Amino acid sequence: MDKAIGYLMTHDSGFAPNPFHGHLTLATCKPKVRSASVVGDWVAGFASKQLVERSLKDGLQIPHLGLVYLMRVGEVMPLDQYFRDPRFKAKRPTTNRGGQVERCGDNIYFRRKDGEFHQRRNNNHGENFTTHDTGGKNALIASEFYYFGRRCFVPDGGWVKLLGSNLSTGRTFACPSGFVERVLDHFAAKRVKAGMSGYPCDWNLDAEDMRSTGSPCYPAGSKSRPISARR
Repeated sequence: MDKAIGYLMTHDSGFAPNPFHGHLTLATCKPKVRSASVVGDWVAGFASKQLVERSLKDGLQIPHLGLVYLMRVGEVMPLDQYFRDPRFKAKRPTTNRGGQVERCGDNIYFRRKDGEFHQRRNNNHGENFTTHDTGGKNALIASEFYYFGRRCFVPDGGWVKLLGSNLSTGRTFACPSGFVERVLDHFAAKRVKAGMSGYPCDWNLDAEDMRSTGSPCYPAGSKSRPISARR
């Protein structure tokens, strides 16, 4: 059976993980998960009570332990290599231009000639996070992923009905045996497609901003409402 590590997400801003530009990446936060994961592992993020409560204050109701995302680790790449890989240049964040997709890029750490990590200016992590983030050594990269964001969910009957046991209450935990297989079967039964199907919980949605980004949920030029606005 496939190995799956789960953790409780206190934030879902599109930064960690970053589900844009065709790959879901985890390049900041969760250093122990990033340093220990290998190709073929699965990582799952669930809504913590803090995320639920903050979302509710912003007018968004999401379930506690809702599955925010599930990724299969396809590449484990050192952070400096991730920064310099041309495939992920679009994930380098901007600070005062572009839309929310551009501003939440997670590709922020690189080494200079002194050999030390330096941080690209961004709106999410200050330099005081550098030691914590770079302690994870790697960026986890997935082309096979399911990102729900504010459409996160708990299966009908709860996780215990689907899995035969409850999820752990720890901040980071091993998912129950058979978790990946049962969740993927659930997706197949519900015709859930891989990729991005919702915007981040923490986003302040603006239709014009979404339209300008041309994100996977709202193609550039589209006149329909963002899917996340429909919850």
